[in-house]
Amino acid sequence: MEKLQQQHLISYCLLGRGRAVKYKIQGWKRHNTILDYNCPCQKETGFFFMPIATATELVSTGSCSEMDIVLDLWLSTIYNDEQVQGSEIGPVVYLRNGTGNPLVTYAELGERWGLSKATVCRLLKKLEKMGYLSLLSFPGRHGSAVYLQTYLSTMFQISDIMIDKEEVAMVLNIKLDLPDEVASGIDMPALEHEVFVSNELSSVSKQHIELIIREMAKILSAQGIRCFGCPKSKYKLFPLSNACGEAIIPPGKKAPPVYHVGLSVLCSDGRPIYTFELTLTHNGDQRRNF
Repeated sequence: MEKLQQQHLISYCLLGRGRAVKYKIQGWKRHNTILDYNCPCQKETGFFFMPIATATELVSTGSCSEMDIVLDLWLSTIYNDEQVQGSEIGPVVYLRNGTGNPLVTYAELGERWGLSKATVCRLLKKLEKMGYLSLLSFPGRHGSAVYLQTYLSTMFQISDIMIDKEEVAMVLNIKLDLPDEVASGIDMPALEHEVFVSNELSSVSKQHIELIIREMAKILSAQGIRCFGCPKSKYKLFPLSNACGEAIIPPGKKAPPVYHVGLSVLCSDGRPIYTFELTLTHNGDQRRNF
């Protein structure tokens, strides 16, 4: 209590020879005003809103407890903000690092909460098991995305959303490594669907095209697009414009060439049903990413 008073977050005094504590939260009216949208988080529900800078200062003063971590995650959650990737899918934890990408590593969270990476991993998995959040971890150095459960029903009185990992990976542009067909030696079964590829996309092999379509089918079928499960569907891969066949490399950086192409799903009569945009890159070790 004394520490919080020194930080000007509360004021308190002892009553009844120290048997009772009377306290007041400073800045309550300033930070908990009536909002334009439907916000049912009234005082009796236990919610107290504070500036993000204040919350960050509080969690940085020492090792955080499980309750500190839960409150930090709730205060850091963003929903349906066009500046934060993945927030249109569901309420995602974003630590305001200026990138617009919610992916975070256990090391970053450990430094924020004053805990080790192993402890952060254990606590997040515990909170996931308890139903507080959905933890989506991606391979390599991508990091993890944290989506809160019951956030929408609590904050806005609307139905909560089921989070699909494949959909999150697609929105966050988590790359899929495509193996070199010569080195891999893996014979993949042929697709049942008819595939048409523009002559301007000669750098994309048939094997890689089939793998791309398979991976897209997993993601989009989970979203209710049934055309990928229909054997009568046809696929057409084509450049989006004349400039799309050229490599796009940022100035001053040695980045792999990037190709933007379109993938159309056609019905058996040739009528286009869906059109998607793909980003293909090729790096030096003869592997392609999607």
